[in-house]
Amino acid sequence: MELNGLLFPAPEPFYDADTFPGEMIWIPRVKQSKKPAIPCLYLACPRGSSKIMLYFHGNAEDVGLAYELMDHLRSTLMVHVLAIEYPGYGIYPGESSANQIIKDADNVFQYLTQEIGMNPRDIIVFGRSIGSGPATWLAAERNPGALLLMSAYTSIRSVVKSIAGTLASYLIKERFRNIDLMPKVTCPSFIIHGQIDTLIPYVNSQMLHDNCAGPCSLILPKEMDHNEFDFFDDLSLPFSAFLMQCGISVLPESMQSAFLNFPAQLFSPPDVKKNENKGTWNKFLKLFSN
Repeated sequence: MELNGLLFPAPEPFYDADTFPGEMIWIPRVKQSKKPAIPCLYLACPRGSSKIMLYFHGNAEDVGLAYELMDHLRSTLMVHVLAIEYPGYGIYPGESSANQIIKDADNVFQYLTQEIGMNPRDIIVFGRSIGSGPATWLAAERNPGALLLMSAYTSIRSVVKSIAGTLASYLIKERFRNIDLMPKVTCPSFIIHGQIDTLIPYVNSQMLHDNCAGPCSLILPKEMDHNEFDFFDDLSLPFSAFLMQCGISVLPESMQSAFLNFPAQLFSPPDVKKNENKGTWNKFLKLFSN
């Protein structure tokens, strides 16, 4: 049974195509597809970096609402940050499903490695809440440089079971079985989960940690719940220390390798000329939404 409306409760769009000039980017399909390009929010580290962090947001936010956290990570970790939008969220037309989110995640990863020429080891994958699904899949299947999980789950069904009971969990189709993927994750992994999280109990992250095949650290902040956490103390400082412990440097080898060379046309909405008014883009969205 599909309950996408419950699993992916997209908020009202926090942004449009013109909200973040020079930072909204539309990643094209690596393989030919009739689906539209994938809208992402790209925050480049001003001093340059050898690393880019792919951010997969939670289920009650879009990339616009995630801007503050992304900017913090860019500033404190000194990495480029690329947040991938989900279908049906923000300005991305369509309906979310676990399968499509994973396909989009893989497309962005393949675009960075095949078209931009990035080394997979220079890609850090970060998944928060529902975003831990595509993040863990990428870590298991594409072996990036590191994996960061926040408020993660063992599977979607386990989350529903903890909230609504065993019977309710069998009314949905099982998806995002992170617990099955962790034995394939060999890259350095860092997991954070609040002890007072009532939406996804922290035992989920304990199980993921225990099943990870690579070096893995777990922290369980006592005062952290599913949504409230300290950007510095709970996230960026311990993760930065973890990267150092694993010998992962964010410093670029040269100025030439410090920035990503995305084609300029990717920073304009697809099929919309640079000086064309936003009404055309809105019609484009409605076309794909119907």
